[in-house]
Amino acid sequence: MKILPVEIITFFVFAEFPSTTMSSETRQQLCFVSWNTCGIQKTKKKRNKILDLLEELNNVRAEIVFIQETHVGPKSHKNVPFTFKGWEVFFTVYSPRSKGVAILIRNDVEFEYICHDEDHSGSYIVLFCRLYGELYTLVNVYHHQEERTLLGRLKEYLQETAEGVLVVGGDFNAVLDPNFDRLSSASHAGQSALRHILEDFTSSLNLRDIWAELHPRDIDFTRREGGSNSRLDMFFMPEDTRERVQSCKIYKTSQQKKISDHDPVVLTLLRTQQQTDNKIPNVASMLLEFGYDGKPHRKPENISGAEILSAIKSFTESGIIRPDELTVDDYKLFRCPMTEILKINYNLMLKSKFVPSLFKQTIRTQNQRTFNVDYLIFSLILARRLKVFITPSFKRQKKPNLDLSLWVNFAGYPKKIKIKWSFLERCLTSLKNIYPPPPRDFRILESLLPEDSSGEFRYLRQGCYLTNPILTLVLMQLKKLIVRKYDMASVCHFRKALFIQTEGNRFSKILALVTQFRRDCGIKLQITLKNGIYA
Repeated sequence: MKILPVEIITFFVFAEFPSTTMSSETRQQLCFVSWNTCGIQKTKKKRNKILDLLEELNNVRAEIVFIQETHVGPKSHKNVPFTFKGWEVFFTVYSPRSKGVAILIRNDVEFEYICHDEDHSGSYIVLFCRLYGELYTLVNVYHHQEERTLLGRLKEYLQETAEGVLVVGGDFNAVLDPNFDRLSSASHAGQSALRHILEDFTSSLNLRDIWAELHPRDIDFTRREGGSNSRLDMFFMPEDTRERVQSCKIYKTSQQKKISDHDPVVLTLLRTQQQTDNKIPNVASMLLEFGYDGKPHRKPENISGAEILSAIKSFTESGIIRPDELTVDDYKLFRCPMTEILKINYNLMLKSKFVPSLFKQTIRTQNQRTFNVDYLIFSLILARRLKVFITPSFKRQKKPNLDLSLWVNFAGYPKKIKIKWSFLERCLTSLKNIYPPPPRDFRILESLLPEDSSGEFRYLRQGCYLTNPILTLVLMQLKKLIVRKYDMASVCHFRKALFIQTEGNRFSKILALVTQFRRDCGIKLQITLKNGIYA
């Protein structure tokens, strides 16, 4: 077996964190609660919201709590641990107005932290830990109604990493059986797609809807709003741990101290009498081997283990020699534990906005430039994030009386192209608004993309996954500049060209605009007419 060299994980020096272990008197049960609280901060209508929440959790004797829609943003996250005194808190940082999840562990529970992963958009957290000596994978999910890819990437991640007792809970914004789980006179046509996504997620991981299995003839709901009643909040567990379930109930909170429009789900599990050994889950095995023992930095838009795992699995081994001599097959072989190591390195680079020169090292051969695999993983993740903002529209309309057709593309492509950083920075900071907002901080590119001797330009190299989406972004900016309301235009992603149909008398105007655009972006462009290259 090939051993990964230490250099791959030693870009930075990490502080050592003490392990978190709590003791407790022996209990025979574990009480889990899943609750969409619609925020955890006090509001004008609910000034005692957090106190009421903690009181309700005490009433059900909760020990492990999954909270959805915490609404924790970058400016408020430091207060969260102090908000839940008496609890160990693991949470995502996203927005003060939407999303966010947290897992709470009561201090008197015998608990040992191993590692965790969190979604870059604040929609899930996966906690690997021991409860009373037994290995658990705890998964808290908030599935926003506009999401279509969240459960797919979480599914792939859990298929590779989940070990021990798997408990999945959360607000899934979908029902599995509309005949039982929804009572409403309104149309829910859009819910069908969400239900199919949830069904695929549960069947792929062999998960069972615990409340439905224990209450096959009952009809009850977790969310009530106006005339709509739905059971959106659920706990899932695999078939082979189903016998651990003692009860699962929908708890009706006090109307005087109503926390949100959701009711919590309470799951009680029997603890095993036989304690497992100190087996380290595969996902965390390299953390201890290389001396990392701490919790990742809390920051919105952090790269997740699921993104890294997906990137690694998408590569194919080409057999080419790389600067650090590590192959794609090496990364695929160790893909599960490597996600944690790479995640720490990548997120430290995002935080510091600094990329070590060793990380960007390449080998130049006669026909191509070769990158290290860890660089390709990082650039692919950033490229995928950028592509969300530049996905082309496939709507086309035929426009009459447009007698001029032309193409604008990059002179010299696909050879090395350089772009003014000041121009690229403006493009990246003016990306269109999308809801729910995807990660949009791309400032790391200033250090990640190699600069020329003047420092004014950044090279877009063939073979780097960021090159194509950046060039597409440039063409989209040119399209905004040139195209009028009645013109017809489209950005051809694979051809790296802007196709324009307009009136013939506009050619001189378009030529002037393209010339000015060349100066602004620093990239050489050429215009092609039907009769051949013009400029």
